[in-house]
Amino acid sequence: MKVACGYTIPITKYGLPPSLSNHLKAMEEVKSSGFSALEMELVAGEKDYLENWGKVIQKSKDLHLDVPSIMAVTYDMFSLDERKQKQSISHFAEICALTRDIGAKMVTNCFYLPPELVPEEKTELYHGGPPVNISTPKNFSWSALRAIVLNQMIEMANLAKQNELDFALELRAGDFLSSVDGIIQLMDETGADNIGVVYDCAHIHAVKEYLELAILKFGKFIKLVHLSDNDGTQAYHYVPGRGNIDFSAIIKRLFEIGYNDYLVVDISGVENILVEAVKMKNNLENMINSH
Repeated sequence: MKVACGYTIPITKYGLPPSLSNHLKAMEEVKSSGFSALEMELVAGEKDYLENWGKVIQKSKDLHLDVPSIMAVTYDMFSLDERKQKQSISHFAEICALTRDIGAKMVTNCFYLPPELVPEEKTELYHGGPPVNISTPKNFSWSALRAIVLNQMIEMANLAKQNELDFALELRAGDFLSSVDGIIQLMDETGADNIGVVYDCAHIHAVKEYLELAILKFGKFIKLVHLSDNDGTQAYHYVPGRGNIDFSAIIKRLFEIGYNDYLVVDISGVENILVEAVKMKNNLENMINSH
């Protein structure tokens, strides 16, 4: 296993999405701090990135900075509106091509709340967190939405495969799909052989799943691992020690299932975040070497 810097670090420093200039600056900062790999995110339709992606590729080459995966931020992917679904797939195809061109091996996505399921204002439990309540449109059908989800997952997996990429969906607390077993069932139903999951321990802890059991449930579906700490009450992304997650036990279980890819330092909202990220990187590498 190797340790990569999560894009939560550039986001915490420069906002989402960072400007192209700040993105390039963050790449330099991450490399100079001691990381050799940086996970990235791209927001659908960001023209500045699309038009200047060659600069990002060249920067990664100059710095010898690997990019293990890119998160495609497509907020309308699971919209009830067919036009928005198709537009999101088009944006996802663009990001797949950018992912391939920079040499990353995987594109990822999330179960973003469909825009028609409107969050009720001031029901968030913490700043930036998911709402407690949402309103649904008249005649809303869960089975119809689930069919949309399955179809979009198949489309994304196919686009990823066309670009010789793996495709993974991140389980996040507060998304409209956030159970281990439910996501496994959907992945099975796609029939895709390149599909999997981003195992994010902070989110999985917050949805009250057993962290080690979730690893055994997901098994071969785990394509990438995000690590940060919390106490299980909310999906905070703290530095290790501020919560009660046993990172050594997680790493041991990952070895047991044969996982040998990146562990991503995924802390956010932390002061001196890059310094703290490096400390976490060093601790995780010590844990890896001890198993």
